[in-house]
Amino acid sequence: MTQLVDSGILHEIVRVIEARRKVPERVRLRGKEYQITYLEDHQRRMEEAIQRYDQDRLNMLYGQLASKVKYQLLRRIPSRSAAPAKKRATVREKPALSAKKSRPAKRAVAAKKRSGGAKKRPTSRAARG
Repeated sequence: MTQLVDSGILHEIVRVIEARRKVPERVRLRGKEYQITYLEDHQRRMEEAIQRYDQDRLNMLYGQLASKVKYQLLRRIPSRSAAPAKKRATVREKPALSAKKSRPAKRAVAAKKRSGGAKKRPTSRAARG
């Protein structure tokens, strides 16, 4: 799983650079946002290659990207306006009483029938004798 994320992030960085002609600081992958940190002024070198339209140097820098990039998953903090709406949605109303009367469980009815008139027999031998 982690290799898929690593590879996906690297591909997304290259895609953003090719599309926007800009080195991204954040990347969105599978609905999650990652902050990108470039090591050893790699970001500056890529930006220089972009400005010079030096595709060979840019390709060489892409090859080094895996060892020159660190990423961190950013946590989403829900906005304050969304939080009360979510809270209101989770409050449930009590269901209306139906016309059907509730009955006790079969076991409870059977237990009442048994204990109604008959005496219970003692369980221990000392109590019997």
